[in-house]
Amino acid sequence: MIDSTELRNQVYQRMIKLCQIARQRYLEAGGDPRRSSGTLHRNDYLTDEEQQEFLVLGRKLSGFYIKDGYAHHLGKSWKLPDDSPLLKDEVKV
Repeated sequence: MIDSTELRNQVYQRMIKLCQIARQRYLEAGGDPRRSSGTLHRNDYLTDEEQQEFLVLGRKLSGFYIKDGYAHHLGKSWKLPDDSPLLKDEVKV
């Protein structure tokens, strides 16, 4: 069984790897090595699948989750609107 610290470290390492992939693609596309390769104005270098994976991993690290129409984070919860796009990402805990 993997303990939570090791699991969090694995998630964090995968996020770092995705950032490195994006940075390498930015540089290969002729980007300035002294500047950030951030996502401002959709200037990103991850595929849609990689972006989605990055968001899911970030949620795992932050402890944010959605259950039964409620968002939970840092010991607080709140009801999401019925038409919230977050409801499609609801996790089964």
